[in-house]
Amino acid sequence: MSKRRMKYHSNDEISYYNFLHSMKDKIVTVYRGGPESKKGKLAAVKSDYIALQAEKKIIYYQLEHVKSITEDTNNSTTTIETEEMPDADDFHSLIGQLMNQSVQFNQGGPESKKGRLVWLGDDYAALNTNEDGVVYFNIHHIKSISKHEPDLKIEGQTPSGVLEADYLSEVFKSLTHKWVSINRGGPEAIEGILVDNADGHYTIVKNQEVLRIYPFHIKSISLGPKGSYKKEDEKNEHQNQEDSDDTDQKEEVYSSSLISSKPYSSSSSSKSSKRSLKSSDYQSSKSYSSSGSKSSSKSSKRS
Repeated sequence: MSKRRMKYHSNDEISYYNFLHSMKDKIVTVYRGGPESKKGKLAAVKSDYIALQAEKKIIYYQLEHVKSITEDTNNSTTTIETEEMPDADDFHSLIGQLMNQSVQFNQGGPESKKGRLVWLGDDYAALNTNEDGVVYFNIHHIKSISKHEPDLKIEGQTPSGVLEADYLSEVFKSLTHKWVSINRGGPEAIEGILVDNADGHYTIVKNQEVLRIYPFHIKSISLGPKGSYKKEDEKNEHQNQEDSDDTDQKEEVYSSSLISSKPYSSSSSSKSSKRSLKSSDYQSSKSYSSSGSKSSSKSSKRS
């Protein structure tokens, strides 16, 4: 595990944590609105994250992003049972205990993504997804994380080419001079060729557009255009379907030819039978005639 930097809390932050501890096991609403807003039981309060037991899952919120927590005074007691949770002291350690599991980063919005955790660096986490392959998320910008039902398409797969580094800056260096997608959506999303600058900044070049960015403010980055993996899968599925249809068509034509050839064979067989029958009748009649002639001859001689 990479070294973690020590966090020093002010008196106001300590008071805030004490306030959160006082609401533990009560019904609260995290965020007053938006995709991250969820209601449930405050199940745990840690150094830099909280755990909310919602109806069907536990959501882990990184505290530095939580804007508000509201207690539901009308329903201060609850019978909601808390599911088993990882025993992690901080948000980074929590992500580490969810490795190789299917998770969802953020509950909604353009940066919400589902996939399987395949790598954890000091300041980023790599998520294997269906649509974009491996996406590298800046942990600082992850608002929440929760488990979700595994996707069968990616659950058993180990993606090739995962950039296993300690820091996100090293991932950026490995992706220089390649086409990348930065941020999943929203006004700050962009695609283009990543160019390294000596002062720690990076440049994205797309056609005539040149954008200079600082890695710390980037929420996520992935190799290739957004949705490229999904398009490739759809293309392969379409090709497989065409091949299957072509095979079915050939089998149908072959079956039809067999069916159409059967009456002909039956007719030929019938004609052959008739020919054999006529030939047999002819031989029989010939034999009979011959026998009759011999009998007549004998009778004449007796006379």
